[in-house]
Amino acid sequence: MRLEHLTAEEEDHWRGDFAALNWIFGSLTMSVTLPEFAGGRPALRSMHFGYYLQPLHLNADDREDLPRKLAWALAHRKPPVDFFELSGAGLRIPHAFPQGFTLGSVLRITLQELKKIPLREPL
Repeated sequence: MRLEHLTAEEEDHWRGDFAALNWIFGSLTMSVTLPEFAGGRPALRSMHFGYYLQPLHLNADDREDLPRKLAWALAHRKPPVDFFELSGAGLRIPHAFPQGFTLGSVLRITLQELKKIPLREPL
């Protein structure tokens, strides 16, 4: 597995694509102090943990059910995209994938599956 990160421009592109379907897309980063990697002195660093998707639908049923429905649809594809994690009100997308997947391909597949999931209250 290799780690993948989007550039700021790529993140903006995907953020716009998911926003068109009423979803938030963003990166997960944590600020940490790691003295062992900074020559023994505490230094503020950040660690990247992948990306997240969260629905912005006003209907409470859609807001709660869509992440689960999306995870189920992705896990039942051939080949399965079964490495997403349900997290709170959304999904976490890791930044490392099994062989044959790239971050771009996973995001394209996710958009395709999102378009297929029916909403209880159409936009």
